[in-house]
Amino acid sequence: MKCAAIDIGTNTILLLIVQKRGELFTDIVDASTIVRLGEDLVRSGSLKEEAVSRTINGLRNYLNIAASNGVGKIFCIGTAALRTARNGRDFVASVKDMLGLDIEIISGRDEAYYTYLSIRNDALMKYADMTIVDIGGGSTEIVNGTDGQFAGYVSLPIGSVVLTDSYVSHDPPLPVELENIASFIGENLANVPFSPASTLIGTGGTVTNIAALILGLKQYDKSIIHGYTIRFEDLKDLIASLSPLTSARRKDMPGMEAGREDIIVEGSMILDEVMMHGGFDACVVSAAGVRYGLLYERC
Repeated sequence: MKCAAIDIGTNTILLLIVQKRGELFTDIVDASTIVRLGEDLVRSGSLKEEAVSRTINGLRNYLNIAASNGVGKIFCIGTAALRTARNGRDFVASVKDMLGLDIEIISGRDEAYYTYLSIRNDALMKYADMTIVDIGGGSTEIVNGTDGQFAGYVSLPIGSVVLTDSYVSHDPPLPVELENIASFIGENLANVPFSPASTLIGTGGTVTNIAALILGLKQYDKSIIHGYTIRFEDLKDLIASLSPLTSARRKDMPGMEAGREDIIVEGSMILDEVMMHGGFDACVVSAAGVRYGLLYERC
């Protein structure tokens, strides 16, 4: 049986198609498209018409890919942008009407739980005690768990798109803008309980792009990224090298995902602050995420 999961985020939409034989899942398609659904959402409180159009076109393409691969069941979820937008439900209704696709807007708790499942069921991520950070465009989830138990989470209103839209009006960002971002992230992390004895695992497009940039990959390679360890000092060096550059110059750097160049500094700062507040000197990269956890539960 073939199953698919579509994850509609604030910055990207993701498609995962798997072949299921018994308890074994084999990836067939794992695709990512930057649509910036949450563009200007902080200021307006609503999804922009252009962003909605980009997203619907991306979803239509994903449905065509699923059909061409003979997918029997599609599960589609929406996260922070659809949770917070005044017209989030209108978007869901429009997609159902135009594409026949049912979208479930999930809570921060469910988002955290699916992220946890994506790690717990991964043979490469066998750690007894885990702190998982999922950095998105609209929110960041920090999850505590073991190899057998979901132990708790926090969902914070800090995401790469939200921070950029809220604090940055220059390219490159002014030092004071970056200072304000760091302060806001720190305020949100102040009361988060961290266990430095646990293994920090990072997931989401920001984290995988950080790894690709540190490695200087000319082409994204999931087999290299998944399981890679980001060292705290390397992350610091990356932020120092990226922050003085314009988005146009960042775009030309080996490893930079096209469409993420204007938000990568802010996203990297989230991971930097998490590692600093939690006392972590390294972060293991997972290229899985919510879409995998969704299929582990439902397929």
